[in-house]
Amino acid sequence: ERAAHLGDLLMARMEQMKAAHPLIGDVRGKGCLLAIELVKDRATKEPAEKEGALVYQKAFAKGLAWIPAGNVLRLSPPLIMEDDVALKCMDIIEESIAEVEKAGGYV
Repeated sequence: ERAAHLGDLLMARMEQMKAAHPLIGDVRGKGCLLAIELVKDRATKEPAEKEGALVYQKAFAKGLAWIPAGNVLRLSPPLIMEDDVALKCMDIIEESIAEVEKAGGYV
C-alpha cells in the first residue's frame, strides 16, 4: 500500500514536471520504481545524456543522491520516506532540471 501511495504521489508530480519542462521526454513508474527520461528533443527522442549528468551533479550538490543512468533519472525512494520528504526531493530534481534547461538554452 505504501509503495502504491508513494508511487502515485511522485508520478503525479513527475507528470506536472513533464508538462513544464521541455527537457523531460517521458516519465514512468510502478510503485517506488520511477524514471524521468531526459531528451534533447521530444519529437526525435534523442537522449540528453550530458544534461542527465548535469542534473545529477546539480541535485547531488543540493543534497540528493541516486545512481545516474545517462539520460534516465532513476528513482527508487524507500518505502518509509515521508510524503513531504519525497516531494522535497522532487523539488530538488525540478530545480536542477530548470537550471540545466536554462544553461543549455532549452527555455
